[in-house]
Amino acid sequence: MDIISLISFIVCIIIVLLSLKSNIDLLSPARVFIFVWAIVLGITNLKLSRLQFDWTTEIWIQILIGPAAFLTGVFIIYIINFGKKVYDLSSLRKLKTLSKLDTTKLFKIVLLLYSLFIISYLILYFKVGNIPVLAAKPWLARRDFTMFGIGLFMHNVFLIVILTVIYFLLEKKNKKKRIVLLIGTFTSVLLYSATLQRYQIILSIFSVLLLLYYKSNKINYKSIVGIGFLVIGFFYLISSFRLGELVLFIIYKISKMKFSPHYAVFTEPYMYISMNLENYAHGIKKLNDFSYGFYTFDFLTALSGLKHWMQEYFHLVQNPYLISINFNTYTAFWAYYRDFGILGIFFIPFLAGILISNLYYSFKKIPSIKKLAFYSMFLYVVIFSFFNSAASFLWFFYDAIVLVIIFKSVEAKVRINNKLVNMQYEGYIKS
Repeated sequence: MDIISLISFIVCIIIVLLSLKSNIDLLSPARVFIFVWAIVLGITNLKLSRLQFDWTTEIWIQILIGPAAFLTGVFIIYIINFGKKVYDLSSLRKLKTLSKLDTTKLFKIVLLLYSLFIISYLILYFKVGNIPVLAAKPWLARRDFTMFGIGLFMHNVFLIVILTVIYFLLEKKNKKKRIVLLIGTFTSVLLYSATLQRYQIILSIFSVLLLLYYKSNKINYKSIVGIGFLVIGFFYLISSFRLGELVLFIIYKISKMKFSPHYAVFTEPYMYISMNLENYAHGIKKLNDFSYGFYTFDFLTALSGLKHWMQEYFHLVQNPYLISINFNTYTAFWAYYRDFGILGIFFIPFLAGILISNLYYSFKKIPSIKKLAFYSMFLYVVIFSFFNSAASFLWFFYDAIVLVIIFKSVEAKVRINNKLVNMQYEGYIKS
């Protein structure tokens, strides 16, 4: 095993061991980011595919600038908040009320979101003529199962799930409404899964996990690991529907794996993780011209309808410098590097680290359901930063804006009892 992979895996083990300590917040931004990137760097550097290549010192430095800049931003906010009183994990779980919401209005909003989801689903079904999971060529049906404008309502599935969970946390008496929302949530997740899309489901699972983690003693290290395996299983299940055993073997061959074909099942998850960084490293060597914000602010050009026109006019290639056309993802940092070079992969992750860490400490100082919901979304971005820049996508922007509008309409400001904050839990209340 390469020394870099060994160090990376040791870092992961240390984080896991430290996380076993009681009252440690497993979902702090720095802990999550370091763990994810240590795993990704460690796995990538195993070089189990002949499509991979050794990185020069210069490439290593440029790859590490982004993660280092993000952690620098997080560390600055940590220093600013060091010594200040914040709710620790056990104190957060003791709070009976994080915010006061109009649950009647919230119920109606979830029903509206569900209705828009069903309407958009039916329109897309009649447009494509089939549901991707039932199509003869599911990968093609999956690609075509979209439409500008209408397709955005498909992403209501995340809003439906997270708002339903919030309703359940706040409203425990009205069983009829709870059942209605539960049925709506189940059907929306099932229908969305049938399109063979994964991001909204994974975001929903993660957001629910995070909400329950800060509101329940039942969500701990063991349950997080268990749910993690369920998420991995979900990814594999969707991949199996999309591909099948024969195609998995074909992927093994085109991936030029160094291990035995008996372990071909591990090809896709390995390449799914490692080729992002490999493409990023390869792109760094090849890139000569910058696109000055086109990819970083993808949601703006997509929203305005100018995206494809600008791509054609400026001859922008969506996935340039790929090592293999079969693997076309990079990392979140590629969008920033492609737009602004070294300055992009330093300043944008640096600002992102400041913003996400500031949201985290804001929640721990003055807790609210709203802050927790948004923190779940942005921590999702942090986790999948090894794969893409989710915050640049129109669907992410749409979900975030709609969530802001919803909370503005249902949230009533209340004074939170700060007695717990002022109580001196020796060794527990930490920044």
